Amino acid sequence: MRSFTDYSSNWSVGERTPALSSMQWNLLAIPAAALAIMAILQIISFSKFKDFLESVRIGWPAVVAVALIVAELLGALSLLRIPMHPLARFVGLTLGLLAAGFWFVENLYFATGSGGQLPNSGFFGKYLTQSPGWWTIIEISLLLFWILYAAELFKWRRR
Repeated sequence: MRSFTDYSSNWSVGERTPALSSMQWNLLAIPAAALAIMAILQIISFSKFKDFLESVRIGWPAVVAVALIVAELLGALSLLRIPMHPLARFVGLTLGLLAAGFWFVENLYFATGSGGQLPNSGFFGKYLTQSPGWWTIIEISLLLFWILYAAELFKWRRR
């Protein structure tokens, strides 16, 4: 297993952005935009988003809502080509991955009928509503694997 120093050794001394091609940065902008849009729309409809989390029987829905929004925002920032400390980028990627994992488990639970039927998957708060089903599982799986791809791009490799 690689250590954090292996992941952070890809950063140059003067800059704090990983050495990726412009095509790779453009590919990472797509999940960054998705995470940012999710967080912004959840902030705009925060009371409905908190009510949604309460309806899926999550303890402390306000705390979980704030934690999810912060994780999505930091995950989005870590996928952008901005100067950032390697540890902050690593933590942001981890939080983005945890947020996407939460949405994957939540949609898998309700799409299979284990938790009943929901009118909204909750990705975007009260906006862009979609009922949990096979399509939402595919959507969040793509986001989850795209963030994993980003983590793979940022890891150590020989120059």
